[in-house]
Amino acid sequence: MLITCHNCETIFQIDKSKIAQKGQQVKCSVCAHVWTIFPDNEEETNTPKLNLNRNEDLSTEATTQKLQGPKHRQDILEKNKKSNFLAFLIWLFIICMVLVLGIFALITYRATVTAYYPKLSTFFELAGININYSSESLAIQNLQTDWKDDILRVRGDIFNNGSMRVHTLPVKITVIDPSGLLLSTHEIWPDSITIDASEHVPFFAQITIDADEKAEIQVDFLSYKSK
Repeated sequence: MLITCHNCETIFQIDKSKIAQKGQQVKCSVCAHVWTIFPDNEEETNTPKLNLNRNEDLSTEATTQKLQGPKHRQDILEKNKKSNFLAFLIWLFIICMVLVLGIFALITYRATVTAYYPKLSTFFELAGININYSSESLAIQNLQTDWKDDILRVRGDIFNNGSMRVHTLPVKITVIDPSGLLLSTHEIWPDSITIDASEHVPFFAQITIDADEKAEIQVDFLSYKSK
């Protein structure tokens, strides 16, 4: 059975069969408090007094039973500390996993992330991670070309037919002679570096070139990635 020291509240385990029916004195191994216990666990409230003239030591009396297997409050506190430390490690592991997954997603979808937060592009540049811009959801619309003497004007819109904001791309303008000879190529950027879903941004170029007005003009996106 379990008994508790009235003085320090330390819990002990004792063999009930070894306790005499008339009661037995026990001594706390922690604070040296002495009291009487009974088999029915009705402990005596009065603490016996020692006869100092006889140099009496209750811990050596034959009627005093040695307590085995004390369960100190310190043990309970130690278990609580271990449990709290384990919980801390679990939470630390969860937080680390969330951070790792967040960084992985940030790197994987960096083109989309930097379209919404362009300032993060600097972070990837410092880390040496390139950002590849895709033209998959972009289209050139409302393309117009006209000549005036030796000046070629090209204007149009870049349309985002995707569901998320994306980076715009530079537009490549190629002028080819009717005979198939490549006359010139030009690269221009639209008016905005990003474009929202289902929106468009305009672009315009004015090129001075000595060419026949019948020359073929090709307008396409130029592949681009950050350095």
